[in-house]
Amino acid sequence: MVLKMCFEPRHSLRIITNKVYKWVNRTFQTTVQYHEPPDKSDGDKKLYRALSLSNGLRAMLISDPTNNMEHTQDVRHHLPTVGDSGSEWSNPSMEHFNGKLAACAVLVSVGSFSEPRQYQGMAHFLEHMIFMGSEKYPIENEFDAFITKNGGFTNAHTENEETCFYFEVEEAHLDKGMDIFMNLIRAPLLLPDAMARERSAVQSEFEQVYMRDEVRRDQILASLASDEYPHGTFSWGNLASLQDQVDDRLLQEALHEFRRKHYGSNRMIVCIQSQQSLDELEALLVRHCADIPNSQENASDMNSLSYQKAFNETLFSDVILVQPVEDVCKLELTWVLPPMRHQYRCKPDAFLSQLIGYEGVGSLCSYLRRRLWCMSVMAGTGGSSFESNSIYSLFNICIYLTDDGFEHIDEVLEATFAWIKLLNESAHHREDSYKEFQQIAANNFRFEIELPSMDNVQRVVEGISYLPPKDVLTGPNLYFEFDPAAMVLLKKNLSEFHFNIMISSHIPYMDHKYDQREKWFGTQYTTISMPSKWKAMWYDPAPLNELTFPQSNPFITTDFTLHWQEAGRPHIPRHPRALIRDDYCELWFRQDDIFQLPDGFINIYFITPLIRESAKNYMVGVLFTYLVEFSIAEQLYPALEAGLSYGLYIGDKGLVLRVSGYSQKLPLLLEIIMKVMSTLELDPAQVISFKDLKKRQIFSALFSGKILNLDLRLMVLENKRFSMLEKYESIDHITVDDIQHFKENFHKKMYVQGLIQGNFTDEQARAAMQQVLSTYESQKLDNPSSLDDSLVQIPLGSHYLRAKALNHRDTNTIVTNYYQIGPSDLKLECLMDLVELIVEEPFFNQLRTQEQLGYSLSLNQRIGYGVLACVITVNTQETKHSADHVDRRIEAFRSRVPELVDQLSETEFDDVRETLISGKRLGEPSLDEEVMRNWSEIVTSEYFFDRKEKQIKTLNGLTKRDVLDLLLDFESNNFRKLSVQVIGRNRPPSRPLTLPISEAVAGRLVSEPGNAQSGSLLSLLEEVQRNISDEQLLYEQTGSNIKIELIGNGEDATHIVDIPAFKKNLHVYPPFITNPKSNRKS
Repeated sequence: MVLKMCFEPRHSLRIITNKVYKWVNRTFQTTVQYHEPPDKSDGDKKLYRALSLSNGLRAMLISDPTNNMEHTQDVRHHLPTVGDSGSEWSNPSMEHFNGKLAACAVLVSVGSFSEPRQYQGMAHFLEHMIFMGSEKYPIENEFDAFITKNGGFTNAHTENEETCFYFEVEEAHLDKGMDIFMNLIRAPLLLPDAMARERSAVQSEFEQVYMRDEVRRDQILASLASDEYPHGTFSWGNLASLQDQVDDRLLQEALHEFRRKHYGSNRMIVCIQSQQSLDELEALLVRHCADIPNSQENASDMNSLSYQKAFNETLFSDVILVQPVEDVCKLELTWVLPPMRHQYRCKPDAFLSQLIGYEGVGSLCSYLRRRLWCMSVMAGTGGSSFESNSIYSLFNICIYLTDDGFEHIDEVLEATFAWIKLLNESAHHREDSYKEFQQIAANNFRFEIELPSMDNVQRVVEGISYLPPKDVLTGPNLYFEFDPAAMVLLKKNLSEFHFNIMISSHIPYMDHKYDQREKWFGTQYTTISMPSKWKAMWYDPAPLNELTFPQSNPFITTDFTLHWQEAGRPHIPRHPRALIRDDYCELWFRQDDIFQLPDGFINIYFITPLIRESAKNYMVGVLFTYLVEFSIAEQLYPALEAGLSYGLYIGDKGLVLRVSGYSQKLPLLLEIIMKVMSTLELDPAQVISFKDLKKRQIFSALFSGKILNLDLRLMVLENKRFSMLEKYESIDHITVDDIQHFKENFHKKMYVQGLIQGNFTDEQARAAMQQVLSTYESQKLDNPSSLDDSLVQIPLGSHYLRAKALNHRDTNTIVTNYYQIGPSDLKLECLMDLVELIVEEPFFNQLRTQEQLGYSLSLNQRIGYGVLACVITVNTQETKHSADHVDRRIEAFRSRVPELVDQLSETEFDDVRETLISGKRLGEPSLDEEVMRNWSEIVTSEYFFDRKEKQIKTLNGLTKRDVLDLLLDFESNNFRKLSVQVIGRNRPPSRPLTLPISEAVAGRLVSEPGNAQSGSLLSLLEEVQRNISDEQLLYEQTGSNIKIELIGNGEDATHIVDIPAFKKNLHVYPPFITNPKSNRKS
């Protein structure tokens, strides 16, 4: 690995210096002290300046010359080759797609550890209140409106010891954004009127995590904190902690006092990233931050608090048995270690976690999986501030058990103890493995994928909080040195029988009763004394010959040659080109000349008519992909560690295979997967297991109101669609022979689409496709486009599809209004983009902030099979607002949209249009995103690779009158609305709040068409580990007898109570192609 010191020329002879600025319009002077700039990778072209102001504020300034077209030619392409006359810059599309948003992050070194116990969650509450106006900018949400209007985004989060605020915005508006932003932090109003609304927002966040077992686990551990230790608090906050029996006047005074005590320049870290020069950024920082006063108190000193006394001794002497809310069975071992962040050079905990969590041949995970005792093993120091802070670090081993594994928990523990003992005693192997991890980490850092600006500034301020400036970039990423002393300390801690065992299971271990309840989340649990047999097992585990130390990794990349540079930096067309296009396949290829990383992507789509024949065939294909991935998991786990990735999943028309990572080893990865796909031997026991797992996953999805809503909407709209219920019911009828038949026949008639992009040559791309084609000798698939789906045309007027939520305890109501505009074209797309940008901030302000309809709501346009629509979704609670009320309020807002557009002056409209154009001119932040955009054009057969360029050209000709004409024509002549409503329970549940069941599941599962990767094996295992216990009971009771109850008046033509009958006579749109150059006609 090559590190490059980022010393600027004028500072090369002095690492630390002082400089005084006198501002004519200010009454103060400030001194700027410079610090050693961070080490960075040799591929990082950004310039850095670390400094601090005399008021104690620390900062990192990042000047990104690649954010400016003038610099890009020099930095990315260096000098043109002889004779090319700089021709690579003659392509106008390159001029469109350069630049990034500017960004700023502010970290304040205070969090929930410092809040008063009578107002638990106050630090989080204050984070929300900060955005509600300042003395200089008193209008609520003015900052959010400004940022949204200028193409940006803003957010914040609160941890135990810090609160972080961040935003991104167009370059031209950074100065103004900084002014509003820093005034919010310097002098927020914290008005009583805003308190009620923001408390509701805090409550909504609490509800979203209420059904997450990892959050509940942390709160149980927090209840075992020793007295006088700050981590015993309830950091989320909710109405119970911030409203019930709370005097609002006293709370407001406490908020102001908390801010004065803790929010000050001496406790702030700022990071700004922009295309401006470092001197310009320094002037910006001084202008907006030099006069911020100090806080009344310094940050709390945690050095006097010992990690060894952080928790009550019962944490170690008792086993905690927990009733999970998710359908999960897991075994967790947790050690309390000294704070590990300062061991960042050696990273002993990260190193050991990689060894323990290894899933390759000879590992603990392999041993347990072969016996069908576990689904996965995870280990490490958690990333949350509860798990890693200035007092302690929690090192956790988590084993997700199968039902059979739970029955053999003694054997699972004994194998785990044997694995830990093996790793602890293999000192001679450890240093070799460390060097391997060191090499992988160095490779990853050297060729790090650049983060978006806002993510980067957030990462940097968090790094500065515990790292010296020199190590801010390298510290979190590299294994600097093998430190025997650090390893011995960790081994000492992990060699003692002084850790917690927690078992989470729906059926209690040894039939113990869950007779205790945690205060804030209501988690039911109990404790038992540590069994003596487990202690004996720890000290003398039976040796297991199947467990072996990980072998050397054959997938580590050694050749990082960049083929484009090797070829002399030739001109590369901006978009993919077809290397092969015949009756059997099409191969699109683009060699990367933009990101200049040794990365590659190989995407293959095996289009087969078998998938479209029936819901059963579709699910047979899904199970086939799971079985393939399961069979190669051990063999390819080292590839994942070495920075490669792969996935096999079902798309709308066939199988999708995707491999990516360092390009050198991708052909090997492709070869292994293709071989297994063609030679897979089916195991009947595995088939039974995956059938059951898939049924649980679909059941869980239908249990979610959001996903049920989406499925019902698409059942109405799509002409050819298998419902989730059809897929669920088909699984019981699938046999091993069905999967064998699919394996042997899906490729008999097949068309293959491929995209290979990144660090490859033409020859390598052709060879990869030839490898695919030679594996399967297929016949020509006649008319592949016949497998395409299409949409029906919604009748004029409003139509309603209402269904009861399957979870009868869930009060969540999901209302989605789908407004079908019609066949899309460039002009319509751009007009709707303008509408969305104009109304986005008023939409959230009116329906979420002012009317409090719900915390989760969205407004966006959708293009499905060439048909354009506007979709508005509100997730409310039926106990607060009925679905009818929500629909009326959506319509009331929608009726104001023409007025919101009309009230814009021509100048304001032009500004909105320029913001939209600027956003489209931004280049993709990573090769991955560019590949996915191109892949989307290929799998839809649009091939509209220059879509953004054409949108920019179209936008330049649009006026406010065009937008108004579209809106008025839709309202008067073409109003087509489908309102899909999943109705929740209209009375609060009798047991503790379970509102976010749907949210917890939907957040992981919900997807629009095209996001087919949710069918991958990894996704399945994750979801099955997270399903809801209530669902498990219903699943066992219901079996295949799921009934979705549609409600409405069958005599009312606007009510849909029979979907097939409603669709029977509707017009079916042909697939529309928006690419004007396409050979396919709509």
